[in-house]
Amino acid sequence: MKRARAARLSWQKGAPVMLLLGQRRLRVLCAVGVFAASVFASAVPASAHATVVAATPAPGTGLPQAPGAVVIRFTEPLNPRLSRIEVLDDGDRDVGVGPTRLAEGDAKALHRRLPLLSPGRFTVRWTTVSTLDGHSRRGSYVFGIGTTASASQRVIDGPFTSEGWTGVVGRFLALAGLGLWAGAGFIGARAARAGLASARLVPLAIAAPALALAGTAVSLISSSVVAGGALASVLDAVAASQSAQFRLLAMLASAVGMAVAGRSPVGYRWAALAAVAAEAASGHAASGPLPFLAAVSFGAHLVAGGIWTFAVVAALLAWPRARAVLAALSPFAVGAAAATVLTGVVNAAFGLTRPSELTSSGYGRGVLAKSALAVAMIALGAVHLRRRRRGAPTRSVRRPVAVEAAVMAAAFAVAGLLASIPDPPRQAGAEVVAGSDPVLGQLASYDALSVAEPSGAYVVGLTIYPPRPGHVQVRLHLVGGEAGQDVRVRSGSVRASTPGQAPVSMALRPCGSGCLAGRGHIPSADRWQFEASVDAGGDPVPAVFAVPLPAPDGAAEIERALKATENLRSAAMREELRGAEGGKQVVASYHFAAPDAFEMRVNDSHRIVIGNRRWQRSSPGEPWKEGEWPGEAFRWPESHYRVFWMERAATRVLGEEVVDGVPSRIVSFVRPGLPAWFKVSVGIADGLVRREAMVAEGHLMTRFYEELNGPTTIDPPVVG
Repeated sequence: MKRARAARLSWQKGAPVMLLLGQRRLRVLCAVGVFAASVFASAVPASAHATVVAATPAPGTGLPQAPGAVVIRFTEPLNPRLSRIEVLDDGDRDVGVGPTRLAEGDAKALHRRLPLLSPGRFTVRWTTVSTLDGHSRRGSYVFGIGTTASASQRVIDGPFTSEGWTGVVGRFLALAGLGLWAGAGFIGARAARAGLASARLVPLAIAAPALALAGTAVSLISSSVVAGGALASVLDAVAASQSAQFRLLAMLASAVGMAVAGRSPVGYRWAALAAVAAEAASGHAASGPLPFLAAVSFGAHLVAGGIWTFAVVAALLAWPRARAVLAALSPFAVGAAAATVLTGVVNAAFGLTRPSELTSSGYGRGVLAKSALAVAMIALGAVHLRRRRRGAPTRSVRRPVAVEAAVMAAAFAVAGLLASIPDPPRQAGAEVVAGSDPVLGQLASYDALSVAEPSGAYVVGLTIYPPRPGHVQVRLHLVGGEAGQDVRVRSGSVRASTPGQAPVSMALRPCGSGCLAGRGHIPSADRWQFEASVDAGGDPVPAVFAVPLPAPDGAAEIERALKATENLRSAAMREELRGAEGGKQVVASYHFAAPDAFEMRVNDSHRIVIGNRRWQRSSPGEPWKEGEWPGEAFRWPESHYRVFWMERAATRVLGEEVVDGVPSRIVSFVRPGLPAWFKVSVGIADGLVRREAMVAEGHLMTRFYEELNGPTTIDPPVVG
């Protein structure tokens, strides 16, 4: 009964249940809070799941040839001076052409040109730096030329990847300095009146903005060097990053705060608010859906936490007058603690999209760790409040105050880690860059015909749906000479004609990047010639297509071809490749032998691959170099052509003709994600493919198949 009455009286006096904790429970609680922070700090740098990036070519894509470039689009505008793409062959050589740049007209997309590539697996490594919050992340994936590749991706976006160790320390110093600065500005005078000597208050008032200045400078320099690899990258970050510019403003405000400390309380306070606002605008808040509200919430959280922290630090500095200082500052500390918790909840709502991310993401684990530390701080505050009211000895009061200050330092350390972590909403939402025409991007769900022809420096694609007489919709897709180029089309037209019918003219209107759309009426079934003309801001870009309407479905014919090729024992192939119409031609000769070998010659270079081993030399007089074929062992013809012709859409039979002396059906299809248009000739009698053509951005390829099931054998060369 006495214990119950004592507990009831303690509650009536305003002391929460936490006051009833004994010293042993207090130690356990503090240990739990610090353990939570340490677990979070050790777990954060782990790689994220492969949800950050999608690209052209996509991870795991197997291609007969590369598209004109790797293009990756992200959810935020990127710093073009610090963001980059590397495309590495199996010898770790960067085969990309020219520098990484932003895709034309799109600040969220990176673009790196590719040359004509030999068969193999290629690793794409990318580094991005957001202009909004300055965060850096890295990732990688693999695609294959002439072979398959794993679809796995790796994304690394922990705080030490983004900021570096020194950058994370700088974030901690900056946030701690800003918090103490705000506390000194708002309740420093009250602490002085309660007994905190000016000889201790003034150095603290100067040290707080000095910490903010030093920490912000260190974090800016470290994050820029980590992303760019050189100290000169700081200038690149400032020139092209909103985040870096706000950090510079925070540094300027910190310098002003140091100058007016102890001289102008009003100027000191306003400089603190300016620095806090700049810090808030430079971080996660800028990349959220409601940046202004998020920045206000973060700033209020930092100011409230700073007032709470300053009250505890001031009490330690005022010893032996700590009781008087604690009594004077407790109302401010309690209100600030409540505001800190409230704004912390709001910040978590801005940073997380679902409750499960509290445990599944580094950012969510940081929120939980910081929450645990906040609970420990509240408990410690309740303990020393209870001891003061009971008249406990000064030493007994000082101990929980000192521990509370230590836990507050851990909370600022976790806050520094949180400020360096890309939050979950930024980790999702990247998309494939394959043009903005929704029909081309979703062509697999349409009943359509889609073919393409080169025209000078461009590739012109024609899509007709439905592919039969009557009312039709027509789309032209103009692909630039460089992949990812934002092609601006002004107007265009299509004229359809066939003997015995009046021509049908269709005016087209822009429907996106490089896209024109229109409607028309095809009066009868026949073989129609479509003459297209596109105005891309210069000379007209012409193209001519001859297609049957109706165009029969070609899915069964492609499946027959796949089954026939998968029964081959050997084949010879000649590949002719150009970067553009009229460009220099590269000719490669191949020999394939089932189940796992091919031989390739391009000019004087020679490569042999058998299973998971490869041999190559650049000229006949050089010795062979032996190595491992990257990834899974090479297989032919098993699944070989299925990889190249996967994700096909608009598969149609265009007609019959004699190809290389063999009566064949011509089948067309498109792989929209690249985009790349294919035509294959399928033998009517045997289903074997004699010719294959691909038209894509910067890549015009024709393959001629000969010596099918000939006496080809491929043996490993003599090394040494």
